[in-house]
Amino acid sequence: MLTYYRKNADNLTKKEFSIVPCKTLEIDISEQRLLPLIEANFKKHPFLCSCTVMTETMCGSHEYELEFTIVSSYYKDNPIPSEHKPMEADMITIDDYMNRPYLTTYEPSHQGFEVKLEHEEKVIRLGSYFYNLKGVLICEATEEDKKKYHCDRYITFPIVEEDWRVYDEKSITYGMERLIVGKKGDTILLEDLKEAIDYNAREDNCEYEFLLGDLERHGITISNRKRLDSPEELPETVVIEIDKLGKKFFRMDAASGGYYIPQRFFYVGEDDELYVCDDDDFKPCVYRKKLVTCIVEDVTSLSWFFNKPNLRVLVTALTKSEDKHTPSELGPIPKDWFYTVQTLESEINYSLDEVHQEYPDNYYRNKRPDNFEEK
Repeated sequence: MLTYYRKNADNLTKKEFSIVPCKTLEIDISEQRLLPLIEANFKKHPFLCSCTVMTETMCGSHEYELEFTIVSSYYKDNPIPSEHKPMEADMITIDDYMNRPYLTTYEPSHQGFEVKLEHEEKVIRLGSYFYNLKGVLICEATEEDKKKYHCDRYITFPIVEEDWRVYDEKSITYGMERLIVGKKGDTILLEDLKEAIDYNAREDNCEYEFLLGDLERHGITISNRKRLDSPEELPETVVIEIDKLGKKFFRMDAASGGYYIPQRFFYVGEDDELYVCDDDDFKPCVYRKKLVTCIVEDVTSLSWFFNKPNLRVLVTALTKSEDKHTPSELGPIPKDWFYTVQTLESEINYSLDEVHQEYPDNYYRNKRPDNFEEK
């Protein structure tokens, strides 16, 4: 069991308790991979100051004893908030630190293996990052594999990149085909990356523009056209649909047919600001992040990547009729919703205006050309 701690910000108790637990995880992982995983979480969340590692006792399940404590070398008392400005193209480096504990050389605990090489230059998404697929490793599943991956006799692992690393994280549970993005030389639509974009937003692993640039550097062109057989581009208004799920809880989605930004769940905080939730259980994120900040970063990334400085948002409400047989309708934000929800559109667009005024000529100059060819 891993328990991460952060600084206690409560004025009433911080004299007695300088740190407080903020996240606990039960995991089954080798010690060889444990330390890189903890380091990755420290790097991802610099407000985490330490982590305790506990193992089950011999007395039975759910009884633990302390093994050791790790202090973060990445800790910052006040983490520096990210700017809305995307990085210059030549400054971008993809650091897949969250995947490193799962990218390993072959472990001899598996029996009866076979390697099949990949000859079609496929690109695979693993977590929030993209890799060149070199082949697959087919192994006879251990008992631990059967529990972890819900598999039968055999388990297939992807082999990626030039150093032929084997990836064995739980995202391969339902097969690798759903993780194959395409082949080098392909052109795909932005909406084809919906699953990858949503995953990255939930895990908060890298900036949106990093994800897009990473895929294009692997040889796949991302198109902002409406269809691959049409030269018509997406409209320059990102339509956001908001659905009220509870008194203070909401969900936002990007309307189909436009530039895609990830789905998010959010709530109204005690200060009336809008904050992102981890999921539809409406558990606050470990590090509270404002919804406005997330959306501005997403739209700025798209503006930068596709060189669309006029990209702005339109916020609409998905309202339900009292008649159960009448479908929900899109319209203006109702006047009885929270004021911060009513003013969300203007606040986002005002921030976007500021970004483009400060950085008027900032866009991705290494974008792969997307040339429509009539057939």
